[in-house]
Amino acid sequence: MFVARAQRLLALAPDHPLGDYLRFLATVVSAQAEAVVALPAARPIDPAQLAQRIAHAMPPLAPEQVLGDADFAATLAWLLAHIPLHEAPDAARGAADAVRAMSQPERDALAVEILAGAYHVDLVAESLFLAAALQVHLARLATQLDATLLQQPAEGVCPVCGGAPVSSLVVGWTQASKARYCACSLCGSLWNHVRIRCTACGTTEGIAYYTIEDATRTVGIEACTTCRAYIKHMQQHEDPELDPLADDVASYALDLLARNEDFHRAGLNPLFLTG
Repeated sequence: MFVARAQRLLALAPDHPLGDYLRFLATVVSAQAEAVVALPAARPIDPAQLAQRIAHAMPPLAPEQVLGDADFAATLAWLLAHIPLHEAPDAARGAADAVRAMSQPERDALAVEILAGAYHVDLVAESLFLAAALQVHLARLATQLDATLLQQPAEGVCPVCGGAPVSSLVVGWTQASKARYCACSLCGSLWNHVRIRCTACGTTEGIAYYTIEDATRTVGIEACTTCRAYIKHMQQHEDPELDPLADDVASYALDLLARNEDFHRAGLNPLFLTG
């Protein structure tokens, strides 16, 4: 996942208004891919805790999997040491230094808030590095789970970690052609979601689709006129290279369009937080 995402970010960067940022994110995501290989295997999830959360239809990757977890601390430390920042903007280097200066409890607390979808407006840059570590840590833990045991806890909530969807994909897999899947912004898991149905409130009424004229029609937005939430909607069955996170950043013009129409995002992209 991380290797393909880094390649997609680099492919999107040339001649793009956000090209420099896409290339910066490619270095972050490449480091994430390297971390998966370089770090020791993640410790097994506590069976008792896992069984309890699944029995109550709760996402099994709870905040307790981060708070005080040595594997998460090691993941964050590895990324801070290996993300190449020598060509990054001063703000990025300053944010990385600020995270290094935090105590581990401060890092853990910020990570748990990010896991809950709460981002401090004065720690947006620092949150990128915490979110990058969360993505690696949670993705590695997610591979331990039996997908057949997972349950959907609520609309717009990842059944693995409780994160929000960054976008949704209409896939082209042989076994699920043209089915729709939401993509978690944190652990990277995909879960099936009925098409023409709001990912935030669940209604099937007043769903509208928007694209930008003269732009690619494989990425648009699905907007709900009931709760005024929207999510990026990607036709991956037409373009298999589409990535739920990378193409979300590259299609920022759609976010501006949605805001002009008084819609708000149903879920955030933790590597591209905007006002």
